[in-house]
Amino acid sequence: MIILDVDPGIDDSLAILLALKSKLNIVGITVASGNVEVNQASVNAIKACEMAGKKVPVYKGAKLPLFKEYVDATDTHGSDGLSGMNYKVKRVAKDGAVDYILDMIRQHPGEITICALGPLTNIALAIQKDKETMMKIKEIVIMGGAAKIHGNCSPVAEYNFWVDPDAAKQVFQANLPNVTLAGLDVTYDILFSPNMREMVKQFGGEVAEYVHNITQFYVDFHWAQERTLGCIINDPLLVAYLIDRTVLTSYDCAIDVQTEGICIGESVVGFNLPVEYQKLYPYNAKMCMDVDKTKFFDIFFETIFPEHVEDYRLMKKRGYIL
Repeated sequence: MIILDVDPGIDDSLAILLALKSKLNIVGITVASGNVEVNQASVNAIKACEMAGKKVPVYKGAKLPLFKEYVDATDTHGSDGLSGMNYKVKRVAKDGAVDYILDMIRQHPGEITICALGPLTNIALAIQKDKETMMKIKEIVIMGGAAKIHGNCSPVAEYNFWVDPDAAKQVFQANLPNVTLAGLDVTYDILFSPNMREMVKQFGGEVAEYVHNITQFYVDFHWAQERTLGCIINDPLLVAYLIDRTVLTSYDCAIDVQTEGICIGESVVGFNLPVEYQKLYPYNAKMCMDVDKTKFFDIFFETIFPEHVEDYRLMKKRGYIL
């Protein structure tokens, strides 16, 4: 039983689409402000549900970070978080994301996995409200941080941790069970290339049009900022990991997050610490450092576009993609 905690956002929307079109048991979606503010993000989450043909409950959560001034990522995702498509949806998100998370864990102790793809504000607020219940989750997988490479919104910080560093710090200090992170060290390998995007366009149909359209602003941003062709789609990697655990390889680590100064939002990650240091910095998570990107894209395309599996495999065989 999986709860997606998201801030859609282009790559979050793709992650929701992948999750709902897979065989994963997605029981609910909770939303916080991040890439866009929580109301628009909730609309985007519902739109992804509609595209997947699933009516999963969506709950609005945190409007602002715990302490830090809120800074959205509309420069990266577009004014509405989805390349300015301004989609309309047929239902409205409910309030009460934090209470929903806690209620689900109380009803199903040891069975709830949280897949956290945005700032960790909702998770931190749930810990503040009832840590005892939060300790009864099955696991939490997080898209966030970076261990050995530069950040994407400062020299050292990944966006989800940077936008609410205090929430991230509180989550890791809580020592929740079975915490796994996939940060920029692995997500930077997940490049949705121009050839992939063109292939999707050629697939045709409503879902293909949606995927092609919402990635346009992202593609333009990556070219303008980095001279990258295509776009990095971070969040679907965590969903693929829940589908097939061999997509990522993780390592025990001690992790903390900087909450002030020039390094605000930086994830400080220690591997293979000497025993004496482990007493000061106990291992509190696993950090993914290796990724099988071919396996990821197999899962991504064959799950979202099952009617085009043979087309995808042909393009792959001919070397047009991957």
